[in-house]
Amino acid sequence: MQENGERSGYNQKPMAKQQAQFTKAEARELSGRLVWRYAVAWGICLLAYWAGWLSFGYLSSERFWGDWLLLCLIQGLVALATERALAVTPLRRDWVYRLAFLCAGGMLMLYWLAMLISRSLFLPLPWLLFGYIGAFLGGLLATGLDESLWENNSPPSEAVRREVHQRHLEVIGAPGETRLDKRLFDVCLSLFGLVVSLPLWLVGGFLVWFEDPGPILFVKNSVGKGGANFRQFKFRSMLRGAEQGTGPILASEGDERVLLAGRFLRKTALDELPQLVNILRGEMSFVGPRPQRTVLVHQYLEALPQYAERHQVAPGLAGLAQVAGDYYLTPLQKLRFDRLYIQHIGLGFDLKLILLAFSIAFWFRWQSGWNGRLPRKLVRLGSRPG
Repeated sequence: MQENGERSGYNQKPMAKQQAQFTKAEARELSGRLVWRYAVAWGICLLAYWAGWLSFGYLSSERFWGDWLLLCLIQGLVALATERALAVTPLRRDWVYRLAFLCAGGMLMLYWLAMLISRSLFLPLPWLLFGYIGAFLGGLLATGLDESLWENNSPPSEAVRREVHQRHLEVIGAPGETRLDKRLFDVCLSLFGLVVSLPLWLVGGFLVWFEDPGPILFVKNSVGKGGANFRQFKFRSMLRGAEQGTGPILASEGDERVLLAGRFLRKTALDELPQLVNILRGEMSFVGPRPQRTVLVHQYLEALPQYAERHQVAPGLAGLAQVAGDYYLTPLQKLRFDRLYIQHIGLGFDLKLILLAFSIAFWFRWQSGWNGRLPRKLVRLGSRPG
C-alpha cells in the first residue's frame, strides 16, 4: 500500500506540471484570440472612419434628394464601429457609448471645419444636425445590440396579475366597449402626435441616453381597463436599476434617483410621450384615470376593493385627479376623482381636461409659488350627461 501511495504521489507531480503547462498554453491561445479580436475591431473602426471621410467628400460635391439620409447612415455606422472598437478596452460601458457618439460627431465637425478653412465645397451647416442624429442613432443601435432599449423593472408575477384581474371581475364585471367617438379621437390624435413629436422623441431620448447611457424607455406594468395588466411606456427619468434595492415605489419629491434630464422631462411631461404608442394600441386613452402599477393596485385592493371601479374605462394620459388634485393623492382620493370622471365622461369634457393638462405642464408648473392645484373654477364638472 505504501508503495502504491508513493507511486501515486510520484505520478501526481508530473500531472500537475502538465496541467499547469496546458493552462499556460490555453492562456496564450486566448490572448492570441483577444489580440486578433482587438485588431479586427480597431481595423473595422479605422476603415469606417476612412470610408466616412471619403463619403463626406462625395456628399460635398454631389447633390441628390437622399443626401441627408445617407449622411445619417454614414454617421450611424461610424458610431457603431467606434463603440465596437472601444468595447474591447477597459473603459466603463457608459463612457464607451458616449465616446462613440462624440468621436463620430467630432470627425464630422473636423471635416466641416477643414472644408470651411480651405474654402472648398463643404457640407451645408444644417446637415451637421442630421450627422449628429445619425451618430446618436448609431450609439442607440449599439445599446440595443448590447442590452435593451427599455428597462422593465419589477414586473408582477403571473399570480399577482391573475388575482388583480379576478378581483376586478368580482367588483365591476366585464367592462363595456369604449365609445366609438372617443376611440376615433384617440387614434387620430395619437397618429398626429407621433408625427409632430418626432423631434421631441430624439431630444428626450438623447438627453437620457447621454447622461446615463443604456435603455431610454422605462416600462411600468400597470392596470388597464377591466383590471388587465399592460406595459406602459415612458422615457426613463431615473438612474438605471433605480428600484433594484427598493422594489416598485412611488417617487418622492426631490428624489435623488432622478436624472437631471429626467427632472426636465418630468416637469414638462415629455416623459409621457411614449404613451402615444399605448394610446394607438388601445391600451390607454388620452383622458381617463391615470394608470397605476399592478403591484401597487394589488396592495390597494386589499384595503379598498372599490378601487377597481376606476378601471371601468381605459386609463388616460391625462385625468381629472391629475388636473384637479396632485401627484401625491391617496388611493381613496384618486378613486373619488375617477368616479366623478366616469360619471361625466364625454368628448367635450375630455377636450377640456386635455387643455388643462397642457396648461399645467407648460404654464402653471413654471410659475413661482404654485401649489400644484388649479383654481376650482377651471375644473367645474358641469351637468352630468344624460
